[in-house]
Amino acid sequence: MIASAVSTAHLEVALFGAFVLGATLIVLHSKIKDPSSVGLPPLVLKEFQRKSFHMIGGCIICSTYHFGQKWGWMTSAHGGLGGPATPMNGGAFFLAICFATWMLEASRLMIPFVRDWYLSTFKGLVREKEFNRAAGVAYFLPGSLAAMLAAPSEIAILGILYLSVGDAAASIGTAAGCIPIGSSSRKGEGSIGCFLVCWFLGWYVGLPANVAAIAAGTVTFGELLAEVIGLDDNLVLPMLGVLGVRLGYQPCFLEMFTVMGMGLLVGVALGAVVASSKKERKNK
Repeated sequence: MIASAVSTAHLEVALFGAFVLGATLIVLHSKIKDPSSVGLPPLVLKEFQRKSFHMIGGCIICSTYHFGQKWGWMTSAHGGLGGPATPMNGGAFFLAICFATWMLEASRLMIPFVRDWYLSTFKGLVREKEFNRAAGVAYFLPGSLAAMLAAPSEIAILGILYLSVGDAAASIGTAAGCIPIGSSSRKGEGSIGCFLVCWFLGWYVGLPANVAAIAAGTVTFGELLAEVIGLDDNLVLPMLGVLGVRLGYQPCFLEMFTVMGMGLLVGVALGAVVASSKKERKNK
């Protein structure tokens, strides 16, 4: 039922549009030498470069998965495994890509000349915090694979697009924005941009407006929390998109708040027990 709500034709147009948008950001980054001359903060221009790669990479993943099934050389990761004579399972395909990426990342972190080549080749795409840890792509791929395993292909692709385009809107909006959100580095303009882009994507591909709004809200809230607590959003946003669509069709917010409250109570109680046991041992 949920997957049938998504228009395949509109999904393909969304993929093409996201690819064009990513290519446009590359052109803008290469053409604009002085961002102040066009009224842009310098950080925005940096995000153009990073997020163009983000969008195009996401579109390549989505297009490979979508057209691989459409043209018959790949099966859905969400379905059964099939037999030896069937096309390659999408889950196995992207798991292989994950392993290859992780091996490259491991080589970069352990072998100096690989690290030097990587950082010089992808200069501007790797954030400073990623110099001595895995880059975003090492989380992007397993996050996308998790969405593929958890949902029908159309919904999984939409979840990956939420990450590719929605997160780009959040980062660019934050780079250009000025409305603080607490003490986090995220700006209000970024979260607003993320929500609007994700809502439009969901609505355009065929989700009812209210379902698209719930999915967009789930992704935006999760993206903000991931930023605050230091969780890599490349890993969690595709799954949040998939779960947001499910919540839109089958709301269970009261039950979720109940579980959240119970979880907090259990966590606080366990913390109190551990703290008291440590205090008793110290007194002895």
